Order: sequence, then C-alpha cells, then structure tokens
Amino acid sequence: MPNATRPRAPIPPCPRCGATHVVRNGLTHSGTPGFRCRGCDRRFVAAPKTGPVPDATKDLIRRLLAERVGIRAIARVVGVSRSWLQGFVNALYREGTPHDPGLPPKSPARS
Repeated sequence: MPNATRPRAPIPPCPRCGATHVVRNGLTHSGTPGFRCRGCDRRFVAAPKTGPVPDATKDLIRRLLAERVGIRAIARVVGVSRSWLQGFVNALYREGTPHDPGLPPKSPARS
C-alpha cells in the first residue's frame, strides 16, 4: 500500500512585508498550518478565519467607552477579545492625551 499523503498547499507571501522567503512554523491550536517570514519575523496563517475589526465596530466601542461601560462588558457585547480591546483603548488614550507631565517635581532636601 503506497504512502498516500496530501499535497501541501503553496506557501503564501508575508502579509506585512510581501517577502517570499517564508517557512512553515508548526500548527495553531485548531490545526491550521502556521508560517513565519524570514525577513520581518512575522508569524501568520495563510487564510485567517477572522479579519480586522471593522470601523463601524470601532465607532461603537468609542461610544460605549464614552458612556463609561466596562471593558469586559464591551468585549462581550461587541464580540471582540479583551486583549484586543485593551490594546485599542490604550492606543485611544495615548493619542488622545498628548501632554506628557514628565516626572513629578523633587521635594526640597531636608536638613
């Protein structure tokens, strides 16, 4: 009985830099093959099941934040991961708070 193996799919180019020097890098937890770019060291899958968060969802998140809804509640309602949401909120506050107060002033030396 011959060893019947499925032919491998072609290795895709890197989504970040477009390089074609990409190597296989194991499997994800769901069994999808992972790849790693030798140029920029980005790890990715060929056909991700989820894509970027749409702008309409980001606008909804901004409105919910303005209403002071909690991070966990927003993640549940909108259907995004808490880690992505926390990074998004941190980026919003970083760009919305341009003033850097710096170090607090030193107190005078005691004698």
